[in-house]
Amino acid sequence: MISSEDAFVAWAPAGVLWSDWAKPAPFAQSGILIDDPLDDSMLPRLPTALDARAAVIVDLDGAEAVYAGVALAGLGFHPVPLFNGTNGPSPVVDVAPVIEALGRGAPRMRDRRPTPNAAPAFLLDARRQSGTPRPGMYDNRWVVLPQDFPSGTLLVNRGIRNAILLQRGAAHVPEDLAHVLRRWQEQGIRLSTVDLDTGSRSDIKVSRPSWFRLAWYAAVTVMGLRRSNVGGFGSTVPEETSRGGYYG
Repeated sequence: MISSEDAFVAWAPAGVLWSDWAKPAPFAQSGILIDDPLDDSMLPRLPTALDARAAVIVDLDGAEAVYAGVALAGLGFHPVPLFNGTNGPSPVVDVAPVIEALGRGAPRMRDRRPTPNAAPAFLLDARRQSGTPRPGMYDNRWVVLPQDFPSGTLLVNRGIRNAILLQRGAAHVPEDLAHVLRRWQEQGIRLSTVDLDTGSRSDIKVSRPSWFRLAWYAAVTVMGLRRSNVGGFGSTVPEETSRGGYYG
């Protein structure tokens, strides 16, 4: 077993630039994480020709996103967990596999401190907005916002001029990520997607998404989502009472 604090430090070591963007929510809520040995068979097979000076966004389902981060660390990247949904009873999005994978990966991350020039690999759960909340369920759906990522200017200043979106299946840029990638694109970063099912890579251009750069975009985007008292997203959907109101 490993404490959540030690696991977070393993994934986001102090003194490393990209650690500033790591999200503590799943670690802060968990207390103790499982750190059973990580078998290499759990890691997805990544293309061998990934540009080591590209920023990577991993948008895969659940634990696979974590294990892709471990694999990317083996290629010299610095994986940055951006998972921002907490766990609770009857969750809309099952984050338990993500938390377990973070625990399993922690010892290997602790032993692989990134080099000063390592490019970041931001880890997301592709299921973050999936599911339908119902009364009594723990609504832990979440989104990413532009401020959850470094600016394109910072990336370029660090010598990073390419960004790769790792997914499975046909290239698809989720609406929340479009607001991030469009900004990077406008700041001169070349964008591409890699399909892990086929290994194929394709350059992409991200169209201007709805409400792009509007001051109230963040407020509108998180409307209807529920914040957790430990940070991140997640709380129970109130149940209707016999009088027609709600409790919870």
